[in-house]
Formats: sequence, C-alpha cells, structure tokens
Amino acid sequence: MQKIIKASLFAAAFGMAATSALAENESFGGVGVTIYQIKDGVKVVEVIPGTPAADSKLQAGDVITAVDGVSLKGQNIDFSKDQLRGQVNKPLEITYVSEGETYTAVLRRTQITVKDLESESVESWYADKTEFDSEELEVVASAKHPEKQLVAVLKRGYVIAADEKVNATNLNSVYVEKADEFAPKAKPSTGKVGSASLKGFTRKAVSFNAKSEGVAKITVMSAEGEVVTSMQESVAPGFNSVLWNGENAPAGRYMVTIELNGSVSGKNAVLK
Repeated sequence: MQKIIKASLFAAAFGMAATSALAENESFGGVGVTIYQIKDGVKVVEVIPGTPAADSKLQAGDVITAVDGVSLKGQNIDFSKDQLRGQVNKPLEITYVSEGETYTAVLRRTQITVKDLESESVESWYADKTEFDSEELEVVASAKHPEKQLVAVLKRGYVIAADEKVNATNLNSVYVEKADEFAPKAKPSTGKVGSASLKGFTRKAVSFNAKSEGVAKITVMSAEGEVVTSMQESVAPGFNSVLWNGENAPAGRYMVTIELNGSVSGKNAVLK
C-alpha cells in the first residue's frame, strides 16, 4: 500500500497522472527523476538511466531541497515539478541531501518524452505470454518510437529491475532525444557544497571564494545553456577574482559554474 501511495504522489512530478493509465504522449525539459513531496523538499524515488540525473551522484532516497537557489521546503509537488522542469539544454543547479550530507550538482535539462506502453501492443508482440522481463518490454518500446532513444520502461513509476517479470499493465516508456555528440554538457558535482562559491559577476571579472588551492575552471553559460566563455586559473584558498572580457555579452541571466578539485558548484547570476 505504501508503494502505491508513493507512486501516486511522485507520478505528477515526473509528468504522470496518478491513475492506472499514467501519462500519455507528454514531452518536457527535465533531468530524469521520479519524486514525491515531503516536508524538506522532494524525495528521489528513481533516477532514470540515460538522463542528466543519472550522470550525477544523485540516487534514490536523496532529498532535493532547492533548485537554482529556490527552496522546495514546504512547497507542493506542482511547485517542485515546475522548478525542475524547464527549457531544454538550460542548466540548473540542484541542492540535495544524501546520507546526511549536503551536495550540489549542475545538470542540463534534456527533452524527455513519456508514453504509455499499451498492454495490447506488448501481448500481441509476444503471443501467449502474460509476464515480461525488462529486456522484452524494451524491445517493444524501442520499436514503437525508433526516432527516439529509449532509456527505461517503468511500471507504476518504478524502473523494472533486470531480474523482474511483470504483466503488461500500467507501463510507461521513457525516451530522450538521440544524443548529439557535439552538444555541450554540464558536468555534475562530485563534492560537497562549499568548495567554491560565487561572490561577484561583472563584465570584467568572476569573483569567488575557494576552500582550497587548485586549478579552477570557470564556465559562463547563457540562459539557453550555450557556453559563452571558459577559463582556467590557479587559485588560493579564500577570495579569488578571474578576469574575462564580457564587454559584448548581452545583459541578462547567466549560469556561472566553478570546477575545483573535482567539485562543481553553479549559480545563476545577472549581467547588467
């Protein structure tokens, strides 16, 4: 019973209605998690393979507490869903708690399509069978939409395990756009919050505090996720300022990421 209740709650966050039919033909910019709302934010139930979330260290059981600095604490599932979704290829920063530690990760939204996988299609594909493993279901789902990249088949919002056999009801197939190998990718965070924190962003310099010395890679991305500039510089613990030429950059919202000693922190900033 608890599993069914959770499935109903997090279904809406992944774009699925809390019904036996779940979603049909919905496409959106997202990161690839199924979630349900709790007091402190949203709890991750599944990280969908082959999505931006799967390239990070985010895992089932973690709690996402903020997106781009906007707190999810005390909010409802629709609010949290809206924060996680957005423009395809646009980067976002999530703050999450895993095993009592707080982390950040910078992800780039991808186009996610969720479709019903009809029981009739599965059962007619495999005549005289009533239960199917994940590989059998993936064959049918891939054949139905060859123009997209299948990443998972879900039953009631859960990824079907490799050793599991299920009937053909309440199934959804999840797809992403086929990868463009030349598209820029945002790197996930691998460390705790605080390895570097942005303090200033002007047309002349990016300023930040660093917790330790090392070689910092600073990347400035537009609101559409395009890399405007990328710089590397040796930094010392404490306040650092790296020069760049933003004279011709349009005014508006940017994402600034700072990679230092294996950790990536990101923050939205406005260029005036």
